[in-house]
Amino acid sequence: MNRIPRRSILSLALFALTFAPSQAAAGPPGFAFLEVPAGARASALGGAYVSLCEGVESAFWNPAGLAAVHGIQVVGSHVEFLQSLRHDQFAVAGRLLGGGTSAGIRAMYSEAIVERDEVGNEVGSFGGHDLEFSLGYGLAAGQAWRIGGSAQVLRERIAESAATTMAFGAGTTWEPLPSLKAGLSLEHLGPAARYRIGGERGQPVPLPMAGQAGVSYGFGSPMAVGGHVALEARLTRGESGVAMVGGEITHPVGAALRLGVRAGDRIAPVSYGVGWKLPTVRLDYAFVPYKLDLGDTHRLSFVAQF
Repeated sequence: MNRIPRRSILSLALFALTFAPSQAAAGPPGFAFLEVPAGARASALGGAYVSLCEGVESAFWNPAGLAAVHGIQVVGSHVEFLQSLRHDQFAVAGRLLGGGTSAGIRAMYSEAIVERDEVGNEVGSFGGHDLEFSLGYGLAAGQAWRIGGSAQVLRERIAESAATTMAFGAGTTWEPLPSLKAGLSLEHLGPAARYRIGGERGQPVPLPMAGQAGVSYGFGSPMAVGGHVALEARLTRGESGVAMVGGEITHPVGAALRLGVRAGDRIAPVSYGVGWKLPTVRLDYAFVPYKLDLGDTHRLSFVAQF
């Protein structure tokens, strides 16, 4: 029977673990790439972004924020890790049917990985990838409320075996004051996937269903030094809860300094970042150091307005 060697499975499991810094000690569900914070700004803020995101970035965080889309907006991000892994995200959003609509793709993929048999002999190489194709929609439900929903097709492949499933999400934001906003997002809700190995269906691979909620506060003005502070919490199936605090200071010229802290995260409890905002483009960078001997990550992203 065509099967995946144990060492190959362990290698992919390790890669998934390193890309989901909030993993608990127990074994996580599948599709761990969905837990990678989307975008360098969000990464620098420690993932405290459900209450902050607006526009096209909301496609990966809280679809209610899509209600703020105007014109055409595009976002893209890229991460390289351990010299063999790549993690990319891309989405485009515009106005449709009275609200903001997005289409996006998220992917984690590898270069060729050495494949070994049960006793450690090299027998070739293999690859793997995780993919998400998504659609999102958000609209205003009054002066202070926004609501939104999303749908995804998910695919995970290791060597010659693959699993595919559907997922859904929903979110809302409430802004009682111009400087204060609360957000709630439910993500990756859907049926478990199953691999086909040697023509047979394997055990269910559950999705990393998650809920995240929090509040953010903005201070300052566009003509003076200002910024945001966000306090959020996240619960993910199979993992310990994580509390996140993110803060950024912005300058009228467009520069931004960011810091994020994650309580309950044993791998990447602190992150840093900078950004630069131009009239139609925002560029962001995040540095996420890992406490385990897994190396550090540098994350880049952009948001463009047309």
